[in-house]
Amino acid sequence: MLRFFKTSLLAITVSCAFSCISSCECQSDPGPDGYVVVAYVSGGEGKPVPDFDKVTHIDYAFGRIDSTFSGIDIENPPRFREIAELKNEYNKKAGRKVFMQLSIGGWGSGRFSEMVTDTSFRHGFVSSCKRIVEEYRIDGIDLDWEYPSSGVAGISSAPTDIDNFTLLVKELRETLGEDKLLTIATISTARFIDFKAVDPYIDFYNIMSYDMAVAPFHHSPLKRFEKELIADSLIADMKNGLGLNGYPLDSAVSQQYDQMYKTPVVLNADYFRQFALRLAGDESPLESRVAGQCTTEEAVIMHVAAGIDPGKLVLGMPFYGKSGGGVEYPLQKEFWETGNPGEGYQEVWDETAQVPYIADAEGNFVYGFENERSIRAKCRFAKDHRLLGAMYWEYCIDASRAEKFRNKLIGAVADEMISK
Repeated sequence: MLRFFKTSLLAITVSCAFSCISSCECQSDPGPDGYVVVAYVSGGEGKPVPDFDKVTHIDYAFGRIDSTFSGIDIENPPRFREIAELKNEYNKKAGRKVFMQLSIGGWGSGRFSEMVTDTSFRHGFVSSCKRIVEEYRIDGIDLDWEYPSSGVAGISSAPTDIDNFTLLVKELRETLGEDKLLTIATISTARFIDFKAVDPYIDFYNIMSYDMAVAPFHHSPLKRFEKELIADSLIADMKNGLGLNGYPLDSAVSQQYDQMYKTPVVLNADYFRQFALRLAGDESPLESRVAGQCTTEEAVIMHVAAGIDPGKLVLGMPFYGKSGGGVEYPLQKEFWETGNPGEGYQEVWDETAQVPYIADAEGNFVYGFENERSIRAKCRFAKDHRLLGAMYWEYCIDASRAEKFRNKLIGAVADEMISK
């Protein structure tokens, strides 16, 4: 069950969770409307302290497994301690509670595979987590291993990582106790984790629904199609072991579903394109040209398909832009400082994907980013589909800018999700 969140969200079934119910009855959630706002806060020197009024959860980034494979190095410990102390002082005075966790991992952070494989290393790591939680008086641990069984980030990996990760999660829950938070940052495609096995021990999941593509595609589009994809029929088929259009999982059409509830294979754009066509009937669905490998909406669908209740999903949003794929936007720094895309470039809004981007003089996509409008659209999506809340990477990207250059993204999320 959700520790800290005694809410009717978990009682909502998959079908009604995606029917945009108009009311949300929550009993003791941290936000007035029952939603969480998880802000990753980096440990860099000289970066701002978070405004506790605008968040419900702080995930301090990062702690990393040390050279002993059983201890944890915290980036900039004085800053970590300062934020923890300020958070605890805030909670004494405010009429609400803000939670803080140490997020362990991050892109390229290794030694996970060695740690979970060795029983003594794993026990030592778990004990280190408990010590940090108690010493700094924080509320729990967030695991950001990118990713179990995958070496894509240049770290060590093994096929046994997935099962060993489950052992780690179980031992962390037993050691931290029921009154502490334990969360996971997950890849958009819901791979690399045995969700059904870890779910009893996890409070919620932070979906990293960003970095899903490079130019000429947006790395965090909300939607691919104008028509709503999250439908009772699709979710029900997946939960009942059926693939697209009701084909059994052992059919040629549905081979991509191999080990659906272990480490789901990516449900690719073509899958969702076919499903959208089915929903549209004879009319071809309008598709965004900036949606690449995955969209935020599709990431949510894949997590539900992996067996997670929507009420335990927190929707991730990026506070940064992205080019890539051999396409560069040379005026990124100037754009963030002035809001002006520069000579020869223009800001474009994609109505279907619900995101902005920069195009060159020929209309070619060169840089995808977020603004207040797109962030609010994602927050509303999370509320419409009864997710637990919103998460962003990361607080200092917006808060570090001079006031007149800020995109006001932090305030937009707070206003949508936790404003009174």
